Amino acid sequence: MNLKLKRLVRTPSSEEYALFDLEQVTAENVPMTIGKLDLHYTGEGVYGTVLLWDEASRRLTAAQRRSFISALLAELAQPMGVPNEYVIEFFAPTLEQYEVFHNVGDEEDTPGNDLFAKQ
Repeated sequence: MNLKLKRLVRTPSSEEYALFDLEQVTAENVPMTIGKLDLHYTGEGVYGTVLLWDEASRRLTAAQRRSFISALLAELAQPMGVPNEYVIEFFAPTLEQYEVFHNVGDEEDTPGNDLFAKQ
């Protein structure tokens, strides 16, 4: 796995990243998304959630998953000057029921007129 992170959102105390595997590409030759990471920074440490899509998760043993998460946190938390303590929730959902609801790019700003996107 050749991991790439793309920051989607950043606030003063949190970040959201999309996770990509550069060794897997879509039909359009775009790196395959394998999950996402949400982090919240506090004075006590880092709290967050890692979602690895089921297919990506199945390729990792429990020990590899722990190493993967530790490496992610070392790369992201230490430069922020956050204490080394963390609590991270891990989930491996399937994409069969995955949905994203948004109104980005919607020309009409009316409630209930959200665009529906499925990845």
